[in-house]
Amino acid sequence: MKTGTVILTATVAFLSCAVPSPLAAAATTAEEALRAVVADYVGLYRADTLERWKELFHPGLTVADPRPDGTVRVRGLEEFYAVQKSGFAAGRIGGERLENVRIEAGRRIARVTADFIFTGEGTDSRGKLGLHLVQDGAGWKIAAIVFSYDRP
Repeated sequence: MKTGTVILTATVAFLSCAVPSPLAAAATTAEEALRAVVADYVGLYRADTLERWKELFHPGLTVADPRPDGTVRVRGLEEFYAVQKSGFAAGRIGGERLENVRIEAGRRIARVTADFIFTGEGTDSRGKLGLHLVQDGAGWKIAAIVFSYDRP
């Protein structure tokens, strides 16, 4: 591990906070803030708190995911958020939880990788998630999301 890089591992459950890892006891303020953003990414992902969930993202957010036809779909914040909002309104989205969360922090940047379980239309779908965060004067914001679903 490189000097200055902090790796934290935890499981984040829907509507819960990150489970403290053995490294949590030595966490700094930045580390705690990053864990809080990851916990909110999952915990606020509900119909009644979706507006607060949107505040976790940088206005220039980029969301990319590979499609079954081999293309890559890329969306900005407003398009991505609109899909989530309509999915919750229609009852198609039930939530998401994370497992095997890994947070690597650098100087005012961080990378999060995790396995996700997305619940939609009564079924669970698994996949991989990557979040890139940046820190500005207001705190940590998610600037990029990449994800892909596992093959059935």
